[in-house]
Amino acid sequence: MDLLNQFLPRSDFSSYDDFCKGFELNFPDDFNFAYDVVDFYAVHSPEQRALVWCNDLGQSKEFTFKQISDLSFIAAAFLKEQGIGPKDVVILSLHRHYEYWIFLLALHRLGAVAFPLSSQLTQDEVLSRKEYCKAKLVITFEYLNEKWQAYYKSHSSCLPQISRPKLMLTDPMLLYFTSGTQGEAKAVLHNWLYPLAHIITAKYWQKNLEGGLHYTMAETGWAKASWGKIYGQWICGSAVFVYDRKSFNPQSILQKICDYKVTTFCAPPVIYRYLIELDFSKYDLSALTHCCSAGEALDPHLAQAFFEKTGLHIYEGYGQTETALLCANFDFKDTEIRPGSFGRPSPLYKLSLNKNEIVLALSNNLIPGLFTNYPDSAVTQGFYQTGDLAQTDAQGYFYFTGRKDAIIKSAGFRISPFEVENVLNRHKAVLEAYVYGKTDFKRGQIVVASVILRKGFSPDKKMEQQLLDYLRENLALYKCPRKIEFVKSLPKTYNGKIKRGGHNKSEEDSI
Repeated sequence: MDLLNQFLPRSDFSSYDDFCKGFELNFPDDFNFAYDVVDFYAVHSPEQRALVWCNDLGQSKEFTFKQISDLSFIAAAFLKEQGIGPKDVVILSLHRHYEYWIFLLALHRLGAVAFPLSSQLTQDEVLSRKEYCKAKLVITFEYLNEKWQAYYKSHSSCLPQISRPKLMLTDPMLLYFTSGTQGEAKAVLHNWLYPLAHIITAKYWQKNLEGGLHYTMAETGWAKASWGKIYGQWICGSAVFVYDRKSFNPQSILQKICDYKVTTFCAPPVIYRYLIELDFSKYDLSALTHCCSAGEALDPHLAQAFFEKTGLHIYEGYGQTETALLCANFDFKDTEIRPGSFGRPSPLYKLSLNKNEIVLALSNNLIPGLFTNYPDSAVTQGFYQTGDLAQTDAQGYFYFTGRKDAIIKSAGFRISPFEVENVLNRHKAVLEAYVYGKTDFKRGQIVVASVILRKGFSPDKKMEQQLLDYLRENLALYKCPRKIEFVKSLPKTYNGKIKRGGHNKSEEDSI
């Protein structure tokens, strides 16, 4: 029995226009991902692979849907003994360990609100978020080692009974903090309909298939994990691959894709930039059929370099922590990947531009995947303002031009740092670049570029001049940096995105 048929009256479309006109999402009023998806497979396909996990220590585990279902029931009983019930907020700070999936589902079973947090946050940051959302429990590795392991050993032989909670689709299910690429992180709340919105993410953008193995590079503390590590993938019947690594090593990434025969892959552009430096002839990537990118604008030259090495296109997509997939390069016969474009809108959302800002039309009906606690300041005349700037062409393809709050204003000119970065990243000596505005008495701001050089290039005055000359040849003069600084690392959020406004902070680069 095909689970997708329960939610999609029709799932095969001949064209993008057909997709937009014919896509329809059906859902029960009491939908709960743990009971309606995981338990469906546990009953109808109990031995089907759900999760493949490994780490840098040579350890690995594989879980079927039946095993995941059983473990989450036991974990739900454990949490219930800790006093957790419907709508209680529980923080999960478990990095990429497999027990994250077990406890996330356990919270769904109880109707509680899961609040994933990066395990790299400081104790003060965790405590401030706990206080903000009035969390009843913080689940960390230490907590599991102290309490969960003993409970599991004594209860694993008898599956507990957990009553399905009575909830409304509009009730809270998942809480995130945005990564804060500009300014402070903000709370984002999603309801029980959120997992179903990621059917489009998984089936039509990432091309996840029944029996496949999907690998999205993301830590569980960020919304990208929900995009690519559980909901849409499992609804489509694809297993999820998890590499619980402690540090970033591009060779290890490719080796894992090779060894475990990953079929579909999604990562931010910065990952691809490091991967294309490798000798792909050393890796058997024959199982890999589809690649995606999101999180930052994808440089067309980077996409072309990856295609030349692999024969695979990178299908760029766009969305926010506040939403599911808003826009993407979907793989239909009548569509094409246009250099620099992140594609066309998902049929779930009505997108348009207002003064070049991407806005989403709101309605009185439930909009799957859209956060429920948007502030008044983010809504104008019935539209959610994303804060992202773009342009469109005659066929409706969107092209990212920058963040509304990241624009550099220099001597009366408005300059997108992304445009300058894209040009810099094309230079043969540049591995990665970050452009920002620095306060200047005369001009208001001046453009400054921080650059990581590739191996074999020297960070000296001669190289600086070479880069400046290259920029002047490819950009209007007013957009060109007044200064280039060579650095060993760039300010990043915990999920690997460049931290806008963070150029004067020292943070660990945790791609």
